Amino acid sequence: MKNYSFELGRRKSSQRQMKVQEILRAALVEILQRGLTKEPLLDNEMITINYVDVSPDLKHVKFFFLPFNEKKKEDFLEAFKRANKVIRREIGQRVHLKYVPTINFVFDNSITCLLYTSDAADEGL
Repeated sequence: MKNYSFELGRRKSSQRQMKVQEILRAALVEILQRGLTKEPLLDNEMITINYVDVSPDLKHVKFFFLPFNEKKKEDFLEAFKRANKVIRREIGQRVHLKYVPTINFVFDNSITCLLYTSDAADEGL
C-alpha cells in the first residue's frame, strides 16, 4: 500500500481542500456521535478529531484524532481499522463527492509533543 504522507502544516491547502476537510470532519463527527461504527470503543468513548488532511486530488484523507484516554491509543487505532469500511460507507452516503476518499486514521500526538516541550522549557529555566 502506498504511503500518502500529507505533511501537517507544510503546504497550503486550496480553498476546495479546506471546504472538503470541514465537510468530512463534520460527517465523521456525526457518525461517531450517532454510534454508527458498530465498534463499542468508538461509539462509547470520547474522541476529538483535531485535524483532517485531504490530498489535492480529494481521493485520500487522514483524520488526526485524540482520544480522551490516551492510554488506549493502540485500541483506538485497531478499532478505526476494523470500522474503516463502515465509516467510509457512511461518509459516502453523507458527502456527495465524485469519489469517496480512502480513509486513514492517525493518532495526533502534537499536544503530547507540546506538553513535553513545555516541560523541557520549564526545567531549563
